[in-house]
Amino acid sequence: MSLKEKILSSYLAFEDYLDDDSPIHTLRNKAIKSFEDKGFPSKKEEAWKYTSLNSLLKEEYSIFPKKEAAVEFKDVKKFFLHEIDTYKIVFVDGLYSSFLSSTTHDGMDICLLSAALSKEKYKPVIEAYFNKAAKEDSLASLNTAFARKEPIFLSPNTKKLKNL
Repeated sequence: MSLKEKILSSYLAFEDYLDDDSPIHTLRNKAIKSFEDKGFPSKKEEAWKYTSLNSLLKEEYSIFPKKEAAVEFKDVKKFFLHEIDTYKIVFVDGLYSSFLSSTTHDGMDICLLSAALSKEKYKPVIEAYFNKAAKEDSLASLNTAFARKEPIFLSPNTKKLKNL
């Protein structure tokens, strides 16, 4: 089974965990359809003409990890910049870890997409920015299709996404 086929069949299982009433449910379904139609980018596409994904596509990937990785604070603290006042946002196997992260809330909320979708005050931000960039790119479509717990950075004062 190719990686593309594995991803498409995994999306069917992923859909069982999704909230059908979510405002982004339709966007996810359109995104996976777009990925299904386009597949992975190849060197035939202008933006990818100097980049081959062949070696990556041959690897065996687990879409749904069988167990959660046990990472402790001592394992990640060596990567922090301690001399600078910074946000420390830690991802373990692609998932945000609130336990290992250190965030301050000086006019900014750092939360999971699922939490932002449940709060009315963030609805205009989600509608304005979610799935607006790189719609034509198959990898962006793949990311959108599997969107669920990625953290987003919201500033309720400015109603804009923040880049950190």
